Parts: sequence; C-alpha cells; structure tokens
Amino acid sequence: MPDNLRLSPFDLFVDPLLNLQDARLRALLAYWTEKRAGRAMPSRADVNPGDIVSHLPTVFLIDVKPPAVQPAHFQVRLMGTALNDLFSADYTGRTLEQGMTVQGGQTMAKVLGIVCQLHRPLRLHGAMPLKLGKESIEIEAIIMPLSSSGSAVEMAMGEVVKRASA
Repeated sequence: MPDNLRLSPFDLFVDPLLNLQDARLRALLAYWTEKRAGRAMPSRADVNPGDIVSHLPTVFLIDVKPPAVQPAHFQVRLMGTALNDLFSADYTGRTLEQGMTVQGGQTMAKVLGIVCQLHRPLRLHGAMPLKLGKESIEIEAIIMPLSSSGSAVEMAMGEVVKRASA
C-alpha cells in the first residue's frame, strides 16, 4: 500500500487510495461514481447541480486545456461561495497562473495533471496556506475528472472542506 505523496514544500498530501475522512466528500465521490455509469468518468452534462445542492458552496469546476501540464492550462469555471470566503477571493474566470502564487499554481497544476492523466479521482489533505504570511488551515479535498468523450479530461470537479485541527 503506497504512502501519501507530499506536495513539497507544502504540508499537503495526495492520497491515491481515496481514504476520505469527511462524509460530504464521500457522498460527492459516490455521486460521481453513480454518474459515470460504468464509464471511466462522467461528463459535465451528467452532473446536475440540483442533485448536489448541499455541496455547491464548497464545489469547484476547472476547465482543462491540453496538454494539461502548466497552470495556464487550468481555468476556474466555478467556485462555491464558501470557497470564495475561505480564499478571500473569487478565482472564477482565472487560470491557476493568474489566480495563485507561482508555487501554488504549479503545485495545483501537477495535481490536476495527475487527475487528467490517470482519469481517476485523487484526495488532497493537510495544511494549506491560504495567503503569504497567514496561517495554514487543515483541509480535505477531492478532485474528479469529467469528460464528454470518455477519453480526454475536459473538466475537473472537486470539493474542498475545512477540517478541525487535530
């Protein structure tokens, strides 16, 4: 069983085994699994916001442009209102290159690139720095691929929840 991969220099970890602790994230993953209906991944059209109303404040959608390796290849389509509050900003319409620090954008591009390459969800967890000079917060997140063709990831859907410190 592989260990979680640390996203250095941050105290964030990638968990490919999806050992989700938060019930909301487990519910969203179950929804994604149901919507993929035996395919590698569901499409954006399969996801009905009315089905996941309780998740919407903490959900994000990111458009993916091939080859999906640089921060400029990922553009935030939607950020839930609780995420806007958490990050003290609304990144809707911005690429990771425009909306994050260089290091933060590169780190998130790597994670999203893995999701795109593997065509499977990943879990993130750990301490996430929100802004330079501010304290980090404990988060848990899931990032899941979406594709209308079934072969290339066109969008990533995810949810971020704030966790109580241990």
